[in-house]
Amino acid sequence: MTNNIHSKVNLATVFLLISLTMLSCSTKKIGQTTNIYKTEPLYHEIEKLGKELTVKHYVPGIAVAVIRDGKVASIQSIGYADLASKKPVTPETIFNVGSVSKLVSAWGFVQLAEKGLVKLDDPVDPFLTRWHLPDSEFDKSKVTLRRILSHTAGLSVHGYGGSDQGTKLLSLEESLNGKTKRNGETVHLASEPGTKWEYSGGGYTLAQLLMEEKTKQDFSSYMKQNIFLPLGMKNTSYEWTEEMMKNSATAYDELGNPVKNRIFTEKAAAGLQTTITDLAHFAELSITQNPKQLNQVLKPKTIQLMETPVLPSSNEGESGLGYRFMKYEEFRTIGHTGENVGWSAGLFLDLATKSGIIVLCNGSNGDRVWYPIYQSWLKTVKANSASK
Repeated sequence: MTNNIHSKVNLATVFLLISLTMLSCSTKKIGQTTNIYKTEPLYHEIEKLGKELTVKHYVPGIAVAVIRDGKVASIQSIGYADLASKKPVTPETIFNVGSVSKLVSAWGFVQLAEKGLVKLDDPVDPFLTRWHLPDSEFDKSKVTLRRILSHTAGLSVHGYGGSDQGTKLLSLEESLNGKTKRNGETVHLASEPGTKWEYSGGGYTLAQLLMEEKTKQDFSSYMKQNIFLPLGMKNTSYEWTEEMMKNSATAYDELGNPVKNRIFTEKAAAGLQTTITDLAHFAELSITQNPKQLNQVLKPKTIQLMETPVLPSSNEGESGLGYRFMKYEEFRTIGHTGENVGWSAGLFLDLATKSGIIVLCNGSNGDRVWYPIYQSWLKTVKANSASK
């Protein structure tokens, strides 16, 4: 990426002008708590931070959901989904969410275990026919679904960069063999399974292959039919369909330049598109585990299992099944963050207080926007906890 000073100055001017003529903030009213919530300081702090930080960091738009008492209290849409057309962000604007994809895909993988198609602690490799883990000094029979989803399986490949939309995707087998990585890194055992926590997007690609082998279905189709539609997540997909593109935000790089959407062979690891409305509902279910709303997708006790740490953990990380334990500002939450070129997202839940915040951004600098918003939310959570 060329760091052109003149283009940066021009873009800064454009963003400044935009800030003077916008930023609109729309709110989806959900239940009776929304009007009360709008009078509270956090609502106005999010609006203020959103308007200031999106301009400062070349992130055209964001969508923010706050969860209180296990329910969505408010959804705020700030800025633009597309600068050129002045299309505003709405609660139905579609964002790519990067590695938050792992958290959602884990529901599909664990559902396989509920259906009896796999067992969480059985070796994965014997179930595969299209590709196998290469032999090594490490014991591949210890690579299980539980360890894959908790990043304790000893597998390689941290993450993926994707391809420009419109290009032909390589197969899962080619990805596992390193064909989608510039450095040619294959998915293989880098350490003995079960001995340490080491983040592996490659493990989720292996789980994606496992799902396709066991269900005889394409991963995206299985997730849509068995997870998204039953949960009412009608605007969520691991594909960039034409219908999705109509409501999609445009992605922007670090300097605020529009970039092409990235598409992924490794959909389970990085390829999810969704709206703040759908993802906030998913977050609600992560907290309440309401059987009626779950619609037999997963049992409440299964979600509780997914939100339980899997050993070993380390200073580098700690995970349940799909859910990561994070410690920003010395406060432990559960959820996930995600970064792809042109996109950034964060989903944070405090199960003890049934609180949460989700922020979706259509800019590469989105973490510079969502982190201060997270900090403001955290102050409110701590204050509410102290008052009880």
